[in-house]
Amino acid sequence: MKGKRIAITGILNFYKREEAFFLIQTCGGIPQVVVTRDTDYLVIGRYRANSINGDKSNKRILAEKYIKQGRNIRIIREDEFLGMLWRDLI
Repeated sequence: MKGKRIAITGILNFYKREEAFFLIQTCGGIPQVVVTRDTDYLVIGRYRANSINGDKSNKRILAEKYIKQGRNIRIIREDEFLGMLWRDLI
C-alpha cells in the first residue's frame, strides 16, 4: 500500500472514512477524497443506488472512464481493502 493513492466511495462497514484515511496514511498510502488519473485503488463500500447513475457512484463512473483511457486503477471491495490494510499493519 506504500505510495499508493486510494479513494473510497460509499459507506464502509468496518471504519468511518476518516479512520480509513488515517490507516491508509499509517501504512504509507495516500488517501484521496476524489478519483484522479493517478488513483491506484478505488474502494467500493455500501452504496445506495440513485435514479441518475443506477448502482454506481460518481467516483466509480469516473474511475471506469479512466480505466477505459488506459489508466491502471483497481476497483476493489471493502474486504480486499481490509486485507491490504491488515497485512501492512502487522
